[in-house]
Amino acid sequence: MKLNRLILAAVAAMFVEGAYAQQPYGGCWHPDDIKNWSPETDKDAKFNRSRVPLAKRFKEPELMKANKNQYYEGQICNAPILFPTCSMCPSQGAYNFLGYQPTYWQYMDKLVYWAGSASEGIIIPPPAGSIDAAHQSGVKVLGQVFFPPYAYGGNQAWVRQMLTKENGVYIYAKKLYEIAKYIGFDGWFINEETGGGTDSEWVGFIKEFNKIADANGDTQMEIQWYNAQYSPNVTILKSHKNTSQFLEYGSPGDYRRYASQLGCTEAETFSKIYGGVQVAASGHTGFESALNRAMPTSGHVGSLDLFCPEEKTWKDNVRNLLGKNDTGPDAYSAITKTFENEMQMWTNYAGDPTVTTDAWSGISGHVLERSVINSMPFTTSFCVGVGKHRFVEGEVKASQDWYHSGVQSIMPTWRYWMENKDDASFEINWEDAWNFGSSLKLKGGSAFTGDHLWRLYKTQLAVNGGGTLRLVYKSSNTTNASVEVKLSTTSSVNPDVTLSNPTTKTKNGWTVAEYDLSSLNGKTIYMIGLNVKAKFTVYDYELSLGELSVLPANYAPEAVEVKNLATTSTLGNVQGDARLTWDFDYTADFDHFDIYKENEDGTQTLVGQTRDEAFYVPTFQRKDNEAYVKFIVTPVMKDMRQQKGKSIVLDYPQATAPVVSFTISNSYLKVGESATITANGTGNPTAFKWTLPEGLKLANGFSLTDQTITVVAEKVGKQRVTVDVTNAIGTSTTSSNILDVMTEEEYKKIFNVVYQKKVLGYSGSTNYQEVPDKIIDGETNPYSVSDKWCNVSADNWVTFDLQGVYRIYSFKIYDGNSGPESGVDQIDSYQILLSEDNEHWTTVVDTYNRQSESIKTDFIAPTRARYVKLVPHVNGILRIWEFEVYGKKDNSMKISASPEQMTINAGENNNIYVTYDLGEVAKDPQFKCTATSKNGNVKIGTIKENTKKSTFIIPLTAQQRMGDDVVTIRVENGDDYEEATVQVEVDATTQPNVLKGKKAEVRHYENDYSFEAAFKKYDVSGLTDGNKTDEALSDIENASTHRDDVWVIFTAPEGKQWDLSKVVVNIPNKNYAENDNNEMNYVNKDVKIAVGDDLTRMNTAKTFSGLKEVSELSYIFPESVKTKYLAVICNLYVYSYPSLAEVSAFEQFADPTAINNATVLNAVKGIYTVNGTKLNALQKGINIVKFADGTVQKVLVK
Repeated sequence: MKLNRLILAAVAAMFVEGAYAQQPYGGCWHPDDIKNWSPETDKDAKFNRSRVPLAKRFKEPELMKANKNQYYEGQICNAPILFPTCSMCPSQGAYNFLGYQPTYWQYMDKLVYWAGSASEGIIIPPPAGSIDAAHQSGVKVLGQVFFPPYAYGGNQAWVRQMLTKENGVYIYAKKLYEIAKYIGFDGWFINEETGGGTDSEWVGFIKEFNKIADANGDTQMEIQWYNAQYSPNVTILKSHKNTSQFLEYGSPGDYRRYASQLGCTEAETFSKIYGGVQVAASGHTGFESALNRAMPTSGHVGSLDLFCPEEKTWKDNVRNLLGKNDTGPDAYSAITKTFENEMQMWTNYAGDPTVTTDAWSGISGHVLERSVINSMPFTTSFCVGVGKHRFVEGEVKASQDWYHSGVQSIMPTWRYWMENKDDASFEINWEDAWNFGSSLKLKGGSAFTGDHLWRLYKTQLAVNGGGTLRLVYKSSNTTNASVEVKLSTTSSVNPDVTLSNPTTKTKNGWTVAEYDLSSLNGKTIYMIGLNVKAKFTVYDYELSLGELSVLPANYAPEAVEVKNLATTSTLGNVQGDARLTWDFDYTADFDHFDIYKENEDGTQTLVGQTRDEAFYVPTFQRKDNEAYVKFIVTPVMKDMRQQKGKSIVLDYPQATAPVVSFTISNSYLKVGESATITANGTGNPTAFKWTLPEGLKLANGFSLTDQTITVVAEKVGKQRVTVDVTNAIGTSTTSSNILDVMTEEEYKKIFNVVYQKKVLGYSGSTNYQEVPDKIIDGETNPYSVSDKWCNVSADNWVTFDLQGVYRIYSFKIYDGNSGPESGVDQIDSYQILLSEDNEHWTTVVDTYNRQSESIKTDFIAPTRARYVKLVPHVNGILRIWEFEVYGKKDNSMKISASPEQMTINAGENNNIYVTYDLGEVAKDPQFKCTATSKNGNVKIGTIKENTKKSTFIIPLTAQQRMGDDVVTIRVENGDDYEEATVQVEVDATTQPNVLKGKKAEVRHYENDYSFEAAFKKYDVSGLTDGNKTDEALSDIENASTHRDDVWVIFTAPEGKQWDLSKVVVNIPNKNYAENDNNEMNYVNKDVKIAVGDDLTRMNTAKTFSGLKEVSELSYIFPESVKTKYLAVICNLYVYSYPSLAEVSAFEQFADPTAINNATVLNAVKGIYTVNGTKLNALQKGINIVKFADGTVQKVLVK
């Protein structure tokens, strides 16, 4: 039987504490998030920091070509999406076999981390592991600043914010440098598709960035620009010598002619101008024409930027696997296919860079391979950054799917170039490796015979004091097949040296051969290859390469020291995870760290490897009742030998007698119904003993000493169950009112108590539509895919107010795959908390491993509550269609307030009427009604009760202050209570219209609004002449065809600000007129009220959306706003002509004017107290004086 879950509040946190709370993720920010960013304030900073420096590439004296069509000049910038959702990119890899990063770095010059969305974040540094892998092969790495198009959530306020200057400095340019410097990458890709900044501003921004970088010695730092242009932006490109541009897709070609305009050489244009190729659309072997235009066989004329090749090489293979816990063979097959696709794209279908006859020539058919192997020590373990096991010198130290691109090895320069290849093939071998997680396997095919020269690496290794070349391999036939090391000591792919007489040994089935290089002193090694020889035909021959190293003679590197090893993690009773950080000084001899977990009994597991200064160990289980677990961080140098490590101990809480929770199939029953209960205890329980109340009986077939029992309800009432649970430490006794047995009438009163109630707050959403209000609307499988709560975050929360106290029994979550979408991420773990006061919370559900359930049901011990907090965690994107909370009223009281909304003019009075019904409960001696004002804009008088009509009368007086308010009414009867709210708006008819008679500046933009867009300007007087019905914009002759293209701007008097509280917009003809197609239609679709002191950074205070028939729009600000500018922004139905009649604006009441001697003039119409009582003369305190012209002034008489 599948049981639903119940976890007692007192012990819930002990079971899944911190299950997701500690996982570090890569940065994914909006501008506000980074303004004050520092490593000290970012708890994940060390996890996201790369320590691998950018390796220096060399160009060999004579080009070493695999085919005649290869040239060196043109560059490839690769722009992949390195993780499906940028805000969920785990730092330091993860425990699955689905991750992928490029490995053909020899054909790339730059890597752009393509990432970001309006909802997740628009400023995204690249993952540390990606930087590590790229840098060790000499590839520059750029983070992303993504200003999305309007259709994808673009917001020009972000652009304006990014271009903020303080004291003459672009503060965000400085901050972007600080982030790149600390994390360890080489600059930023600015994807500007929103608009809102001028070229001159961006030039200043880029100059600021590179000025700071150059001054700090980071002269490689770069800004790459993109704004969907097909031609180079000379102004931007001249910002700095490193500035480059990604041209729009379809633009590959020859841009050397721009050299004179840019003030650079023709050769330098290759690193500045890149033609865009949309590989996501063309497919990974579908852009031959782009290659031919930029890199023809006669010689290169341009460079390329490849947009999202991983969509076809990787994502198509894993799309249906991402987010799943156990993908097994499906994942292995998908990643095997991924590496096959990668080989096809970067090399060709044959996987041989010498082949030029295929219809798809591959990138190797145009681009000469680059290399950084120019000094000793050099080592490679042929690791592609993903594995099924972790190996150390051929021994399996852990079996766990994993990926971590930061521990990639430098793979062979040529993949794969073998003479006399016949039907031999190559593959990545994850089943057997020397170190890390993979080796490189040669499969000899049907019949392997003769010599096979296998060229591996392009190098430039000077041999002066001797040295050692180490080859670690495993051969399936050592009798008839052998391996020779071939070297070239000239800048040629043809070997002229064969190494001989190695010292050999075997270890864990691998052959370790070491060759002395002293005979090559004074020479330079330009190529390393192998001659795989079979003196007789060998069938099914296999050769696996585990390591290739070139080390200085007598190499004995000094180990790096692990310093300041620390953790902030705390282990739970049954499991834990660990965030480990440390410091070290990077050296050229350093390769990586091995991280071991050691149990109290001394058993060790290799849980991770990294080249950086932090590692996260995911959830692990406590072994029996062990007292602690130890983590050891072990340095490994370039000779791949482990050095002495540093350790840190994490203590488990002291083992105790069992802490017990219950799992129950139902917590409310009718007589005769049954429920199944399981006792769950910590510390490996060995015995159970149940005690049942007389209202429950044990079902047939069960024993009171079973862990799981089924009970049958026999008597109505609350049922308290007790269980004794024993483990090696002792016995604990736990009791709980675990279920209610009800009458038929009571049973029918249980309903979804959160339906259409109130959302008090939530963590976030992808947009303004997909919000938590959608999951309490009663639609479990809605028609629209937008009728859900959606958020791109691992950790989420939402709080609901049930607007009354209920006895809660169960919850139901309709997860991602239960609605109109399918194959999407689902919630893995979640908590549900209850509270009576919204301050003191009890966790009633704390559960995990629920990802496979599309509809999740949880029963709890009956609990009294008013507030509910749902805290879901997801590996990917949160999608919830509905959330249900089942319970019944905990009292029979009902109240209603009338009216539910009201508008009062300042200084005037009104009443709220509250009707109550106590049901079957007697009136308590302390029966009362209270009311509170949220904002203080109304004053609440003495509440009176009409007992005959069961009504309370609540008098309100509006203060002399415009704004909104919420009056909360609470009727209490002993411990029971009910609440209601009334929305109040305070208006004023006495304040003058500050726009009266002023001219408006009307702008009609020629494109969708942006700060830099061109517009026609009109000075209009008719908008403030008091005529609220006639057209005031008749001078504008052109129809509207763009978004937000009509702006009506009012400016406060010179040197002053308005203190605005109310804006009224009048529209002629009920918003109906003839458009440019001679059709009668609605005119204004959306109208925004915007305020601000800078027209480039206006803040939208109110948006009236989807307008139809309307004559007046009125908005009272919740609080008054001081502003220099007021803008009415109109988004029209297409082909409509701009149409407005009048705009009025009113300021907040001024503060009281203090006077010592007051004289009332004849021009005064009346004097009142702040409560509205009329006076005959001024008196001490605040007086409200109404003048004959209708204006009102507060007067403070001392």
